[in-house]
Amino acid sequence: MDFPVGFVKALFGICKTKQLSPELWNFKDGKVQVKLSSVSELSLEGGAVYLQGQGLDKPILIVRSRDTKYLAFTNSCPHMKRKIDPVPGKPLLRCCSVMHSTFDYEGRKIGGPATGGLTKHEVKLEEGELIVTI
Repeated sequence: MDFPVGFVKALFGICKTKQLSPELWNFKDGKVQVKLSSVSELSLEGGAVYLQGQGLDKPILIVRSRDTKYLAFTNSCPHMKRKIDPVPGKPLLRCCSVMHSTFDYEGRKIGGPATGGLTKHEVKLEEGELIVTI
């Protein structure tokens, strides 16, 4: 991505991670269920999607880690409330703002102006579905 486009996207907090279609997940009784077999973005290491709406108070980011584990975080940087993207090829997450606060896969702040870490949620794999407890 060239400098002017990347800077403008960062200025407005525009991430690369796409929102998952509402037909592929639901939220009920504090749990999100995602039909994993229908989510190609999570088939590869570092793949990610975010969920928004359907009764969620805040968007949720789901990431596939190197060891085929799935991680979920509240998709909001503590600094400016911008969304988060995985860093390609690294077990890191980065805010989509100009300041680019970074976090490890435990949600701990690694760098940048964020005042704290990310909220991490429990994820289980059950019968081909991801269950995220909010």
